[in-house]
Amino acid sequence: MRALEAPLSALGELLVVPFPGPAFDRAVTGHAADLVVVDVTYMDEARVRPLILHRFETIRPMVVFVSETGKGWWDDLQAGTSGPMTATDPESICALVVGPTLRVAGS
Repeated sequence: MRALEAPLSALGELLVVPFPGPAFDRAVTGHAADLVVVDVTYMDEARVRPLILHRFETIRPMVVFVSETGKGWWDDLQAGTSGPMTATDPESICALVVGPTLRVAGS
């Protein structure tokens, strides 16, 4: 996640918060993120993914789940599409972002 901070901050406002917790809850209600990056390295993705997606269903950002394996999953809640990622390096994640303004929240 630290490797993503510099490239993502170059695209827009960056907010890094832990999940779950009060900081995450405040971030969901207080920011309209375009991109959410979730590190599921130490979590059960099958349990966490539905919880995260549900929390962002009204904002509908791009949600990316990454882990230390280098593989991940993306969900574009705006377009209603999703798919696997074979690379979760900063360039691959930044390539998912389209649009002139970006508000980023990560956990």
